[in-house]
Amino acid sequence: MYNATALGSQAPPIPDAVTFEVISVPRPDGSILPVHHFRPATQKHGTPTAALLHFHGGGFIAMTPDIAKGRLVQYVLNAGIQAFSVDYRLAPEHPYPAALDDGWTALAWIRENAGQLGINTARIAIMGDSAGGAIAVSLAIRARDSQLSPPIAQQILCAPMLDDRTKRDIPCNFKVWDLQDNITGWTAYLGKPPGGSDVPDTASPARVTDVSGLPSLYIDTTQLDLFAEENMEYGSRCVKAGIEVEIHVSPGLPHGFDSLMPSHRVSKQYEEHRERVMRNL
Repeated sequence: MYNATALGSQAPPIPDAVTFEVISVPRPDGSILPVHHFRPATQKHGTPTAALLHFHGGGFIAMTPDIAKGRLVQYVLNAGIQAFSVDYRLAPEHPYPAALDDGWTALAWIRENAGQLGINTARIAIMGDSAGGAIAVSLAIRARDSQLSPPIAQQILCAPMLDDRTKRDIPCNFKVWDLQDNITGWTAYLGKPPGGSDVPDTASPARVTDVSGLPSLYIDTTQLDLFAEENMEYGSRCVKAGIEVEIHVSPGLPHGFDSLMPSHRVSKQYEEHRERVMRNL
């Protein structure tokens, strides 16, 4: 399973060119949702930027936005966007739909305060890593079903954990996240064993029968990732629904390789792809 200390320690100090703060966003019940905000320090007033709403990985049960801090800083520097990473509530203490509700609260707050923040609400992308990918897709579905206007501009998914029914393990000696970990994470998030007929499709977004009307999709994954098949299946369904889709699958690499080996050639390629998508919002 993930080593939170090892992964989190890789984040470098935030440079002067990026302004960072933790925003206290009120939930509907009055409690506070922490949202990490990164923006260009030189952003000019009156020039709205694109924005990224990010959900970290950790199997629904671990991690914080700090694991992605270094990457988010680079997105701000290289793509000229503002980035928000949601410190969503974790399972099992807070099962579905707590994390999804936190995502919705963060998205609503950003949109309501877009003028003050200097954000173009037609240029907001959602991004999810691993389990955060499930939250991001579920949020895109909720936004579509709520007829959010302007709609979310883009899905950016990094090896997303989309299907509680996954039963295929992977032939790989080095596993950051294996089938048993997957069962543990989904059980915590759902509050019951995964795979049953009563699992809501908004919890396990691979179950959603209609993907039409969802935002343009970018996915990167690897052949030795437990989620490779469900990632490609989701991409295929979006293609059939007429959604603009870009998918990258690299051989010989496991889940989470880009966090463990950020200097690897493919890690750098994937980050370049992601930043290109953000620049084109």
